[in-house]
Amino acid sequence: MIIQGLKLTLLGMMVVFSFLVLLLLLIIIHLSAKLLRPYTRKEASAITSRRPPTTGNPKPPEDNLRLTAIISAAIA
Repeated sequence: MIIQGLKLTLLGMMVVFSFLVLLLLLIIIHLSAKLLRPYTRKEASAITSRRPPTTGNPKPPEDNLRLTAIISAAIA
C-alpha cells in the first residue's frame, strides 16, 4: 500500500511539474512576442511597401474577347 501511495505521489508531482514547465514556456513566448513586436512591424511595413499597388482586373473584358477572336482566327 505504501508503494502505491509513493507511485501516486510521484505521478502527481510529475503532472504538476509538466504543467509548470508548459506555463513557463507560454510566459516566455508571450514576453518574446512583446519584445519583438517593433521588429515585426518594421518587417511588415517593408513588405507592404515593396508590393505594387493592385488595381483589380488590369484588362477590360473587351480585350479578352478580342484576344479570343485573334486566337480563334489563328487556329482556323
